[in-house]
Amino acid sequence: MMERFYSWRDLKHCPNQGTLEALVICYNGCSLAVDSVYRDVEEALKGESSLPDCVYIVGNASQYAVFAEAWDPSNTRSAAMLKRGTKGGLDFVKQYVFLQWNSASFDERPLSPNVPYHFEVKRLLSRGVYSLMEKNNSIHQAPSGHVFKHPSGSRNRVFIQAREIAADEAELFVVGYMIALRHSTKLREAKKILIDTMGIYSYVKSALMHCGSDAEIFSFHSYDELEKLNPPNSPYFCVVSASTSGRMAKAMTDAWFAADRIATMVDVTAAGRCGDVMVPLDQMGVTFPELKVSEGTLIEIIGENFTSKAKPPRPVVIGLPHAPATLDVIHQYFGFTIPPLNTAMNGRRKLLQLEATSILEHEDFIQWLDTEIDWSFPLTISHVIHANDDASRSLAEAILERLRKRLANGDALRLIPYPELDKPVCEGATGVVVVSAVSRDGGVLREISRDLRSYIKAEIPRHFITPIGIPQTSASWKQLEIFLTKNPTLREYGFSNWIHLPIGDDSDENTWTRLANLASLSQTLDINELGLGESIDAEVVNASLELAANEIDRSYQSFLHSPRGEPLKLSEGFLFFAEGSDIAARYDEVGESTLYLTISAVLQCAREHKEHTKRLCPNGYESVVLGPECFLRFNDPILQACLLRASLPPELDYSASPEFSKLMRELLSKVFARWDKEFGDAALEFAASIAVGSLRLTRSDMSGLLQEVIGRASQPSALLGLIILAKWLQSSDC
Repeated sequence: MMERFYSWRDLKHCPNQGTLEALVICYNGCSLAVDSVYRDVEEALKGESSLPDCVYIVGNASQYAVFAEAWDPSNTRSAAMLKRGTKGGLDFVKQYVFLQWNSASFDERPLSPNVPYHFEVKRLLSRGVYSLMEKNNSIHQAPSGHVFKHPSGSRNRVFIQAREIAADEAELFVVGYMIALRHSTKLREAKKILIDTMGIYSYVKSALMHCGSDAEIFSFHSYDELEKLNPPNSPYFCVVSASTSGRMAKAMTDAWFAADRIATMVDVTAAGRCGDVMVPLDQMGVTFPELKVSEGTLIEIIGENFTSKAKPPRPVVIGLPHAPATLDVIHQYFGFTIPPLNTAMNGRRKLLQLEATSILEHEDFIQWLDTEIDWSFPLTISHVIHANDDASRSLAEAILERLRKRLANGDALRLIPYPELDKPVCEGATGVVVVSAVSRDGGVLREISRDLRSYIKAEIPRHFITPIGIPQTSASWKQLEIFLTKNPTLREYGFSNWIHLPIGDDSDENTWTRLANLASLSQTLDINELGLGESIDAEVVNASLELAANEIDRSYQSFLHSPRGEPLKLSEGFLFFAEGSDIAARYDEVGESTLYLTISAVLQCAREHKEHTKRLCPNGYESVVLGPECFLRFNDPILQACLLRASLPPELDYSASPEFSKLMRELLSKVFARWDKEFGDAALEFAASIAVGSLRLTRSDMSGLLQEVIGRASQPSALLGLIILAKWLQSSDC
């Protein structure tokens, strides 16, 4: 579902009623329908395991009208909705209140007959902004031994990155409403709004829109520019992005700006500050021991950017918290049917492919499809358009068959393959269904959507259905949904998806293609260019390079074999196979492509994890690597191969940490030394990762490791060939 609202919860203690919890749902400026608000409230209620005491909905007048209709007692579905707030026959959710914005403040419009509780709107919105700061990791604390140097010149352990508070339009509205509510009168009066950074322009612009103001926004960027400013002669207002010392607001008052026309969005406290502090962190329960420090490695801040990544890499160890929510479902339906790696389907070769034709006959899918058609498809459908692949054609035919039984004009429905789609075909269209059985980031669906915009009017309903999604990221999947559903009308087009699982990078260039290029390079190398001197016989070198190239060539749809010539195998008890599932019981039948998809999806989930400490994603001053412990925890050679191939190169770059580099060197030394035993079965995969530049150590560790392997070699081997290539590439800085 597209993010048209953001929800959060607020706890407060009332002397008479004890601790109360409110759920707040804040909409962006979207148009709503009665059916959609039921789904929205239900989704927000399910966001936590416990039910709140009350629900507040924040929105505009048109959105209130839809909610009023949805909660009207004469609406038979409203009673069913209210039951969502009961448990064991008791009403846990005792009130629903709509907060309608009126350009200056919020009008409280009860949707339920009784309103026993009251939460102050300013409090709710401030708490909402703070929840966004937690969600989007906009409060940074300097690592041990480091200190932030702020533009003001002060040094402390905290930096608040205000521009990162909101990540989408719904979140932007939360911040905009907060600013507008607290300062609507002054914003409407002002002719000029001064801000200290363009990073908060969108927040202030949103607040002005809510207030109906057309004031000019001017960013002065820095303390140096502030010294050149004088308070405008016309009415003005000043918004400071964030502070840890209150110095910016103080400097403005020293420059004769009125304190009652200065507001700071976020500060560690409101006590002793000039002007208003909208989100004081100490009132949110946040404390920072030893905030002010004078010594430590400087992380200098320019504007809202860090000058360098001063902190050593942070390791992330993969575990159950990184298991994607839909991984078990994918295993259930596709665990034994994923084609081999780099398989060509429908004229295109991709690293990972899903064959969905067999799933179309599954009872669970049929039930989902029937429900989607009954509840979501427009009644005016005249055209069913499908992507040009076998699974999409089969799905489109199944949809067409069902529509013909349900619609009065069913016999007139047209089934159109995408290659045949043109303007004459679309003439007379009254409704369109677009079908793609499996989507990645939705290239085909986007193409069809663009064509339809040219061929038929925007007012004609259309519905996009893509049951299986394997996008690169969650964000790309949301962007696809937004692209397909947004349109010039007041309503959105429909979008249906059964399962989607982000699987990480899906580009045509990957470890397999880089290894293929390396194999080609090895055939043209002059042995004298390798810089090996007389440490190893030339015939051994040439034979090893040839063996390495042959092993790479035969493994284009799999992983490199062990040095003993055996395929890599999986042992029983894999962490990401659900206990008691069919795939866990038949683990010896699981293909390499299924294991690779699993690890790739787990790593992508780690990159998107909500908790900062578990997130495999760098920020402005901190790099992140896959913890060396992962290769000990997942010690099956095939799992080590999956980790090496599915990780992004920066995630295997241990060159910035002597500690992690040493740990990895010790592991690699043991793997390479035991190449003829089960412990060393992934030796070729580790060597290949080094050779293509993915796995990196410090220069001294890498040189010592490679020389150690070469020094032990007396016979030609694929392992030696890959190590020789790695050494040559390292020495030539290729």
